[in-house]
Amino acid sequence: MKKIQLLDFVVSHQINKIAILCDEKVWKLYPDYFNFLQEVATVHFISIDAKEKNKDIESVVFGWNFLLEQKFDRNSLMISWGGGTICDIAGMIAATFMRGIWLVNVPTTLLSMIDAAHGGKNGINLKYQKNVIGTFYLPEKVIVDTEFLKKLPNKEILNGFAEMIKYALIGNKTLWNELKNITEINYKTINPNWIDDAIEFKMKIVEKDLHDNEIRQILNFGHTVGHAIERLFAEKKRNISHGYAVAMGICYESYISWKKGNLPMKCYKDILHFILRFYKPLNFTKSDISALANYCCDDKKNKNEIVRFIILEEIGKATITEYTQNS
Repeated sequence: MKKIQLLDFVVSHQINKIAILCDEKVWKLYPDYFNFLQEVATVHFISIDAKEKNKDIESVVFGWNFLLEQKFDRNSLMISWGGGTICDIAGMIAATFMRGIWLVNVPTTLLSMIDAAHGGKNGINLKYQKNVIGTFYLPEKVIVDTEFLKKLPNKEILNGFAEMIKYALIGNKTLWNELKNITEINYKTINPNWIDDAIEFKMKIVEKDLHDNEIRQILNFGHTVGHAIERLFAEKKRNISHGYAVAMGICYESYISWKKGNLPMKCYKDILHFILRFYKPLNFTKSDISALANYCCDDKKNKNEIVRFIILEEIGKATITEYTQNS
């Protein structure tokens, strides 16, 4: 059924050239997945190593050059096939090549299924700062095939599960009550309805605020500190996954929600204890903490030296709160 939706889209729009930007690991696991498209169009694969360090302008330029050499036009199609990094790079290429070509996302990780593939945000990193260069460009379709989760390493399930926790905390108390009772996290324990709930919530927010000026910023709960942690690790040439950093960011921003907001202490402790059951805490030096504070001041949400944090008022309800940089 999922493949039929994509095939119908290609045929109905008379698309004759398709570029599939893919994670090289995914291509090796599913080499025949897109064979059905070759009956109706010329299909090219652009395989890259989908590491965070490759989410840069060089990867985008590589894609532009490939499309130009293969004589793609504005009625051509770009398909992203992989995780969040692939979604971001493909979206940047599709949004900018000839001022925009068709884009379809086929996410293969839990994180990209519930978050990165939806909402039209595409971004690349610059000087270790996350997604500081980007576009808003909605995909025509997102094909969510949960069969990909079966071969996903468990660390990648954990990576995406941090975003699932985020969605529960900011907008779905019922989902939080279900999540907090699980004893292990793997593809067998992921309820497909949770994926649907997360997507539905995100898209309702995106419909109200596509360009991330106000209400959409609540989707960044855990990310202000999370992105700062990723930047700190990148500058130290150390590896940390986006989901792990976000999980730690949720812990710190839940603390801020309790300390400076209205979140009850019991709720904060419940969040902290749940996350630390599955994600090991990080230890920071005094200089690390100072650096993290400075990085939070560079966050894209901030305006006129006012730092914006997303805090919880209660489980299932988030709000935007502003602080001066010295508060």
